Amino acid sequence: MTMNNTRARGVAGLATAVIALALLSIPPHANAATCTFSRDLELGVLGEDVRCLQQFLNASGFTISTTGAGSPGSETTEFKTLTQAAVMRWQEAKGVPATGYFGSKSRDAYAIAVKGGASSSNIDTATPDSSSSAVQALIAKAAELEQKLKAAQSGSSGKGYEGSDAKKVRSLMDDVITAIEDAEDEIDDNPDAEDIDDAEDSIADAKDDLYDGLRAYVDGDFDEAIDSLENAQDNAEDAYESAGGDSDEDEARGLIDDVDDRIDDAADEIDAADEDGEATSEAEDILDDAQDKLDDAQDAFNDEEYDDAIDLAKDADDLVDDALDAIGEKAGDKEDQLYDRLDDLQDDLDNVQDDVDDLTDDGEDVGDAQDYLDDAQDSLDDAEDAIDDGEYSDAEDYLDDAEDAIDDAKDEF
Repeated sequence: MTMNNTRARGVAGLATAVIALALLSIPPHANAATCTFSRDLELGVLGEDVRCLQQFLNASGFTISTTGAGSPGSETTEFKTLTQAAVMRWQEAKGVPATGYFGSKSRDAYAIAVKGGASSSNIDTATPDSSSSAVQALIAKAAELEQKLKAAQSGSSGKGYEGSDAKKVRSLMDDVITAIEDAEDEIDDNPDAEDIDDAEDSIADAKDDLYDGLRAYVDGDFDEAIDSLENAQDNAEDAYESAGGDSDEDEARGLIDDVDDRIDDAADEIDAADEDGEATSEAEDILDDAQDKLDDAQDAFNDEEYDDAIDLAKDADDLVDDALDAIGEKAGDKEDQLYDRLDDLQDDLDNVQDDVDDLTDDGEDVGDAQDYLDDAQDSLDDAEDAIDDGEYSDAEDYLDDAEDAIDDAKDEF
């Protein structure tokens, strides 16, 4: 895969994500702008009411233009021929004489469409609905990214879009979108929360930061992209908490308590199995590792490193599952399983190494693939030593590291 194709693929995914986020952000009532029309509108007139009419038509499916002036997010104050044509299409759909002249009959039809039968004199907002405007603006930003995507696809020079910083941007992007979606769900579920206004302000800031991060990524400024996306994540988390969601501190505290209870329950189950004559030595070792992880999680919590505490507690939880699965396993069976996995991973590494060698001989760019393969081989060697020494839990960790490194190598080409 060439660098340009890689770059285009990454940009395409991020631009698509912005468009998806824009659509997810549309509240049920924001399908059209709400306007005040105190005069007739026709070809040649100017004003904010014209812009509002254009926004209403675009949001209602009677698009002024797909690009440029009049397109969603780029509405203007000028009533020109494209606006006239869109008005005519809307009038025809509403049973109003399709003249392109937006007069009293059109205003009444508009009032029925927006207010469900209210007269035009009762429409009391002079500007587009704020949430609709925000959505249109976000869609416009997505359109700008799409234009940059085209440039990325046709460009001739790469900017390191497969480096570690670029990958961090793409990973952060996933985290930010998830955080924004979670915050918006919390806002929707708790509209009467005490700090709901702060939540809505924070989510708006998060979306602005998100776009800034995407734009920086497209421009190849990965440091700026990371800073913006981290700000977006912080703002999304603030919005989530302001809307009544649990903070990272609350989540970490609850998770640590839950895993602590699970470890106690698992210890009882292992003791019962031991009394029944089942093999439990491996399970006991793994449960000890789980307790160590949980202790590390508690230390991280005490240091107010709540994200790390959550990750460590989740690792401990996984180890509890492994400990319970290991009840009844004999040392010989476990050793055979680990050696089998070691052999399979070694075969996989050798195959990927052959591919890397071939591509390198052909002058192809394989990125950091060789470094990842070297790391994988080191982990496999460590795993073999651990198996020989009967340190099966350590061996599994080394094998996991090797598998991850091999997968990273595959992703490089």
